[in-house]
Amino acid sequence: MTRIPKIEDFLKKEISQIISSQVQDKRFKFLNIVDVKVSGDLGIATVYFTIINGNKSDAPDIESLEKFASMIRSKLSKFMNIRRVPKLIFKYDESLERYNNINSILSTLSD
Repeated sequence: MTRIPKIEDFLKKEISQIISSQVQDKRFKFLNIVDVKVSGDLGIATVYFTIINGNKSDAPDIESLEKFASMIRSKLSKFMNIRRVPKLIFKYDESLERYNNINSILSTLSD
C-alpha cells in the first residue's frame, strides 16, 4: 500500500473517531464519514460525508463546515506524524441518494 491510501484510511478513521468522541455540536454528531481523498501533494483532503438517518438538507452549512474542518485539522495535528496536516474540505456524498433515486425508478419500471 502506498502512502496516500494509508493517509486516507487514517484520516477517515480518525475524523470519525473525533466526531463520535469529542464533538459536542449536535449539527456534526450525525456526520458519517464515507471516504477521504487526499491530493497528490498531501495539501488537501476532501472528506466525503453523509448524514445518518437524514439527507442533504440536514447537513450543516458551508461556513459551519469550514470552521468544523479547521477544528478537526487542529486536533489531528496534535497526533499525526506528518509534516503538514492536509487542509480538510467537507463535501456531502450524494452517491447514496443517487442510488436510492435510481433504485426507486427501477422498481417503478418493474411494476
